[in-house]
Amino acid sequence: MSQKANAKKTPKPQLKKPVPKVRKKTEINWVWIALGVVLLTTFIIYFRAIRFDMLFYWDDNGYITDNKNITVLNLASIKLFFSGFCLGNYHPLTMLSWAIDYKLGSGGAWIFHFNNILLHLFNTYLVFLLIRKISPDNIVVALITAALFAVHPMHVESVAWLSERKDVLYSFFFLLSLIKYMSYLKTEQTKQLIYSGIFFLLSCLSKSAAVVLPLVILLLDYYYGRKISLKMFIEKVLFFAISLIFGIVAVFSQKSTGVMQDWAPSMNFVEHFSVVAFSFITYLFRVFIPISQSAIYPYPAEIGSTLPIMYYLSFPIIVLLLLFVWYSRKWGKDVVFGFLFFIVTIILVLQLIPVGAATMADRYTYMPYVGIFFIIAKIYEGIAAKTSEKMNYQKIALAVVVFGFFTFATITFGRVGVWKNDGTLFSDVIEKYPFCSMAYLNRGNFYKNYYAKKIYADDDAKSKSYYSMAIKDFESSLKCELIAKNNWRAYFNLGLTKGDLGDTAGAVKEYDKTLELAPDNKYALLYRGVYLLDYYAKRVYAGDSTMKNKYARLSIKDFENSLKLSSAVTDKVQLYSNIGIARIELNDYAGAINAYDSLLLVDSENIEAYRKRSDAKYQLKNYQGALDDCNKIIAINPTDARAIKNRDYVKGVIENLKMK
Repeated sequence: MSQKANAKKTPKPQLKKPVPKVRKKTEINWVWIALGVVLLTTFIIYFRAIRFDMLFYWDDNGYITDNKNITVLNLASIKLFFSGFCLGNYHPLTMLSWAIDYKLGSGGAWIFHFNNILLHLFNTYLVFLLIRKISPDNIVVALITAALFAVHPMHVESVAWLSERKDVLYSFFFLLSLIKYMSYLKTEQTKQLIYSGIFFLLSCLSKSAAVVLPLVILLLDYYYGRKISLKMFIEKVLFFAISLIFGIVAVFSQKSTGVMQDWAPSMNFVEHFSVVAFSFITYLFRVFIPISQSAIYPYPAEIGSTLPIMYYLSFPIIVLLLLFVWYSRKWGKDVVFGFLFFIVTIILVLQLIPVGAATMADRYTYMPYVGIFFIIAKIYEGIAAKTSEKMNYQKIALAVVVFGFFTFATITFGRVGVWKNDGTLFSDVIEKYPFCSMAYLNRGNFYKNYYAKKIYADDDAKSKSYYSMAIKDFESSLKCELIAKNNWRAYFNLGLTKGDLGDTAGAVKEYDKTLELAPDNKYALLYRGVYLLDYYAKRVYAGDSTMKNKYARLSIKDFENSLKLSSAVTDKVQLYSNIGIARIELNDYAGAINAYDSLLLVDSENIEAYRKRSDAKYQLKNYQGALDDCNKIIAINPTDARAIKNRDYVKGVIENLKMK
């Protein structure tokens, strides 16, 4: 009997368009003006990001600055976007958007930032439209949800980070798909369902996270009280088919690169479960109190021992929270719908399978928080509807919402500045998490390659100062790394830095340590081989033939091992060239000729290879072969004075031999 009573109390939303309450026109106008203020405030908050740099050590390099594929916009490049992966991801529409930006802005960072901001503004408006369709009786619910979405500090990462174009772009189509599905629920027009499917496909082509959309539309069915029927499942077949296909593609794309797999520490079941639970609770906590934000949330240093107590308490807190959500059904479906929206859209990034160096990320909240913001807006609606002679609940609730909006806007404005460049970003991470190995590693690279080698290249004192700061960061990374085998990254960068400073012996020692942990590091083999040849064989032991030959042979071994791991033409050219030089140091001219033969198979117009091969042939008295190589150089470059001089000289030698 009590169950029947409860069932009667629970309101069931109707599929037919609800009749809106009568409002004054001025009230509606006020909401639109408020939405305009929200959009303008959001634009002001993010506008300074237009002057920010790209991030050299946080994916922007792989996706944009070092990605030659986006520098050309034609049918061939578009085909490449749709047929391949980039950094272990399949998001061809995102790649296409970057290519368009590159074309329009000549590669300048400003247009990439501007379009990220523009997409966020569009998404804010789409959130408003979606919630207005979901809850048409009170337009203020849509306004509050959109306002919180627009200025929440946890969304800065998705907007200010160029690599997260995929986040704002997939959300754009994701929201359009949901809006069209809502139109289908109200009109039952098949074309609206088709539009929804098309936008879903575009969303999946922007980021694989979109595959959860079919579950979200099932939530919309639940919210509107649709009865389970065959039709209800048939209309979702296309959605689930698209989701399955892109889910499989996402798995293969992730398998195409294993770079980030090594960053996650080994954990037992209790540790893993506790970390996931803590992350889930933290996401919810930061809806209301977005403190200690960071580009990286590293695994706790206590992994392998006893985690902080809050990690273990997270699971019972989640259980209590879920019980509350279940109990909330007696008041309606709002809390259940909003909370399940959050869970469904965040479930794939909760590190259920640990990947990467972070336990969570701000960008993962971009779409999921819409569900929580909806709950907040509905709570406002409920409080504002209360009447009392002693207290004006509506004004109090509105004051709280406005205060929250401007508080979040202020925090967000400050947070945007952190994303100015790699230095500001990773310094912020280190301030929050002093034990974060990756942050030290990335900041050290930025100090070395940006400040020391670029900005202050002509100022020896400042350049050395930044080199020293880079070394300090790499050494700090070694002290913080949770996974010992990953220390090769710090050793490798220490080798590069010491090499730049002229400390060749120190660089070789760092490469030795690198190769102990990562014996297949082709660049450590290459650079160590270069130093063994150029420094030890040619300089330190130049007068000691035994030691000279020893180091020349060791360098050849490194070059050959690196060659086995290399597929790029540029790498092969350099390695074959180095082997040829080392063979010449050993007076092994036949071996040098073999190396240059191999080089010319991958680069048939390499003038230096022909020149050195010609010299080696000359040493073996193969004068005709030496002459032939001189002629090949001249055929490539008729004005090569050195080749012309050598040709004439070899011709003279040949003529003299004939005369004898």
